[in-house]
Amino acid sequence: MSDVPGTHFAGPIKLGAKSMALSTDPHGLASAKTLTADESNGMHYILDGGTGFGITLPAPTQGWSCKFTIGAAFSTDFVFTAGTADTFEGCVIEAGAVQTVDAADTITLEDGVENIGDWIEFYSDGTITFVFGNFLTANSVTPGG
Repeated sequence: MSDVPGTHFAGPIKLGAKSMALSTDPHGLASAKTLTADESNGMHYILDGGTGFGITLPAPTQGWSCKFTIGAAFSTDFVFTAGTADTFEGCVIEAGAVQTVDAADTITLEDGVENIGDWIEFYSDGTITFVFGNFLTANSVTPGG
């Protein structure tokens, strides 16, 4: 017998991860922050403009993922730092061109070239933190380290 009337599901149903704006949500990020794997896993944060800041991601943790979407223009860079050095790997698409991210320590979202709806996603297999994103404008993202 189903626990949810009219379906074949049994047990609890987990809804999608909550999205939150960074500076306007009391549980969001308003300034530099080191995220833990537990608090950020599956989260979708909206970079809601104003001043960028540093966000340190957790060390690679199997199954962990997190996404950030540009929600408004910002006046200084957002800088993501890997929880373990040299573990950012993957690519971002900028103005239709692929930019490789290879053993990077940081990913910088450059101010002045952001577009509402641009996004970057991080996910991990426990050894590497994979990076994938899509940006309208060239030179929107700078991998470093």
